[in-house]
Amino acid sequence: MSSLKQKLAFSYGLLIVMILAVSAWSTYHLLTLGRAIDVILVNNYKSILAAENMKEALERQDSAALFFIAGHEEKALGQFEENAASFSREYEVAANNITEVGEREIVADIDSRYQAYRRGLNTFLRRIEKAPVEGSAYYFARLEPEFLALKLRLDDLLHLNQQAMVKASDRATRESRRAEVSTGLMAAMALTIALIFAWRFTRFVAGPITALTEKAKRIGEGDLDQHIDASSRDEIGVLAFEFNRMAARLREIRRTDYGRLLVEQKKSDVVIDSIGEPVIVTDARGKVSKINEAARSLFSGSARNGANVSDLSLSGLAGGEQILGALRDAIAMHPPVASEDASAMVPITIGGSHHSFRLRATPMRDSEGHLLGAVTLLEDVTALAELDKLKTEFISLASSKLREPLDSLRLGLHALTESRLGELNEEQTSMLEDARDNAERLDELLGDLLELAEIESGALKLATERVRPIDLARDAVERFRFAADSKHIILENNVWPDVSWVIADRKAAGRILDNLLSNAIRHTGRDGRVIVEAREGVGRIFFSVRDTGEGIPEKDLPAVFGRFVQLGAGKNIGLGLALVKRLVEAQGGQVSVESRVGEGSIFTFSLPAGGPSSVRTTGY
Repeated sequence: MSSLKQKLAFSYGLLIVMILAVSAWSTYHLLTLGRAIDVILVNNYKSILAAENMKEALERQDSAALFFIAGHEEKALGQFEENAASFSREYEVAANNITEVGEREIVADIDSRYQAYRRGLNTFLRRIEKAPVEGSAYYFARLEPEFLALKLRLDDLLHLNQQAMVKASDRATRESRRAEVSTGLMAAMALTIALIFAWRFTRFVAGPITALTEKAKRIGEGDLDQHIDASSRDEIGVLAFEFNRMAARLREIRRTDYGRLLVEQKKSDVVIDSIGEPVIVTDARGKVSKINEAARSLFSGSARNGANVSDLSLSGLAGGEQILGALRDAIAMHPPVASEDASAMVPITIGGSHHSFRLRATPMRDSEGHLLGAVTLLEDVTALAELDKLKTEFISLASSKLREPLDSLRLGLHALTESRLGELNEEQTSMLEDARDNAERLDELLGDLLELAEIESGALKLATERVRPIDLARDAVERFRFAADSKHIILENNVWPDVSWVIADRKAAGRILDNLLSNAIRHTGRDGRVIVEAREGVGRIFFSVRDTGEGIPEKDLPAVFGRFVQLGAGKNIGLGLALVKRLVEAQGGQVSVESRVGEGSIFTFSLPAGGPSSVRTTGY
């Protein structure tokens, strides 16, 4: 047997043969026991039953004689004829079932005695015409002795067959016990042989497989110095031979690739170290695996609580929590973190001076999408942050200073347009109305500048609370209902009452929706459509304002949330969308836009869902 298939076939065949042998042995003894029982039932039980029936028929014939003596001639004669026929039938059964020694002589004697008794009784019942006393004397003198003698012979037949049944039962019991013992011994012997064979065969077949499994597991763990000793020529032996070849090939590949990997690793280290900005490389669990020289210098100057750069722990560094948060976002399959807001800025103190770094984290994945780790880049934007702070302070100061003269200008224009200083002609009135409209737009712009400056400086405080999305949407839609109707624009509110509550500043959320609705109506033509919607996400509620307006070119989409950005075709963007972005991010949300030229735009922003109903105050 040179193949595993033949060995398995032999083992199964041996087991089947043993099962068939035990089954045949058991069947033989079962048939023997059945024949013994048939002997009892066929050979003796019929004779016993016939003897009992003959006794009953004989006793009824004797009763017929007594009925005759008592004067019931017709009843006596009918009972005699009926039971005489019954006795003859049962006699035939007994005569045709002679099985025991001496049974034939007893049956013959019963026949001769019965024939004499029947003739006498028949003569007694049919011809006697004497008085009952003489008939009674005839009965007791002749018929009764013959009846009793015949009954005794029937008892002899009955006892003979009963003793034969007892003997047959004893023989069946002995046969049954012998069958039980022999079958049990044979089954035990077969089971012992099967267990021994199974144990030996399992060791012979499963042993090499177990060793192969263990060796393969060790190779999977990186230990390639594995070898299996297998002398068989079956499939297991071939598998062991191929396994040894594979292990040898893997060891050879590792030796040749190890040097190449070292070279590649050195190249990657040189590339990372050549980057002038701090770079942190982490594995899929967020553990730091590599930092470049710039990051090493930065962290050695900013480490706190005794943090060791050689064994970097981000939680022990200034700004480490923000870096860890960005890494968690990257590892959680979020898009690369490269935001421009304050949440992406990491303040780190170096040599007593404060620096601001923009945080950029990008996940690394293989070709199948499995996470390998993340790369975090810290861009020093201290100068840009200072410039932006200066610009914000200038805007705030300039807006405050311009507010008072602008209010005076608006008041004067209002007085002139209301003709409080004299009547104006039509041309003067038109010019003053245009001036007043421009003053109103300038006042709105100054308001946006002041609010934006407050947000970016951290002066604006937001009071967040649990708010129903349908209430926010309904109030905003009603505020712009007239503006939409004046342009024949269909304004729809598709926010349903069962949408979960949000955590938001009611005034800020309303300002966000106002800016988005104002832009949508402004850039949607006559008979267009503007729709406000809300849907639930994981821990967030997503609001969207959809329009069927002119749309935004794809190349201009990244800049729509900027301040005073000039798009194509001479279009300028004010502060409305920039203010929307800052207000959304101030409440822990995000904002995005989708648009196609000629098909309209969809502005979507998210706010945190659920939360306690009590009001809490948060800063930007």
